[in-house]
Amino acid sequence: MNGPELSVIIPTLNRGRLFHDTVRQVLTQRFPSFDLWLIDQSDPDQRAVNEALVTTLNDPRVHYLHLDVKGLPNARNEGLARAKGRIVLFLDDDVILLDDAFLDAHVRAYDDPTIGGVTGRIVERSVRPNAKDTAAHISAGGRTITNMWGTERRTIESCKGANMSYRRAAIDQIGGFDRRYTGTALLEDTDFSYRVRAAGWTLLYDPACELVHLSAPSGGVRVADALRGETWRFRNTAYFVLKHRGRRAFPRFLSTFGAIAAARAARWRDPSALVTLSAAVRAGVADWKAGPDETIPER
Repeated sequence: MNGPELSVIIPTLNRGRLFHDTVRQVLTQRFPSFDLWLIDQSDPDQRAVNEALVTTLNDPRVHYLHLDVKGLPNARNEGLARAKGRIVLFLDDDVILLDDAFLDAHVRAYDDPTIGGVTGRIVERSVRPNAKDTAAHISAGGRTITNMWGTERRTIESCKGANMSYRRAAIDQIGGFDRRYTGTALLEDTDFSYRVRAAGWTLLYDPACELVHLSAPSGGVRVADALRGETWRFRNTAYFVLKHRGRRAFPRFLSTFGAIAAARAARWRDPSALVTLSAAVRAGVADWKAGPDETIPER
């Protein structure tokens, strides 16, 4: 086999020390055959610090790329264009690996040839489950349903971006992540997972692939403005529903998110929020009409 068994891709944006800690933890894993791609979108000051880290590590497994254009799906696609592993693992830049066999657990899950993607147990620092059992999917109304705290292996509808891997053969079959998902509340991981399943692959939740997700309040795609965060959620969900479920599913989404918009406007005592969120939905519709942008750059 040419290249490593596993490629690890970590996109980062102005994350600082947490990103550095994540990188060092990956490098201490006992799995013997992997390379690590750091896709940096940070501003100049943080970029310089990250480049210094790579120099200090002086590890041939580490590859660094800086992108001037910010965007998580695009960063992941740039990593995919370079990664050579039979399996590709994506991690967020603010996670803690709980076992030095974490990488090995991901790779072993692919002993079953029907498995196209694997996600693991994610212990969230701030996000709480909204489902009783292990779950990751989008409801009929467009709500994100998630519980990644389960302790038993099972099939699942979607992998989660903080801790997900895919078989290269599945990636080659469906293409890259969709750059139409922008801002926060991206849904690009769910979109990608749904496409892998539509291509005939099974997705597996394996609690042996366990980590802690710190959900750092700064850096990455975090925003302090609640309305801005909801704007991205409304836009991206509108796009997702139309792309994967079509026009017939859209009225259900409009009903659900119309109620959410009214509740948010009342809570914030800001009637203009209704106008802003309606415009976000229209932007999602425009994205759908424009079509997906899933191309992996040629290398």
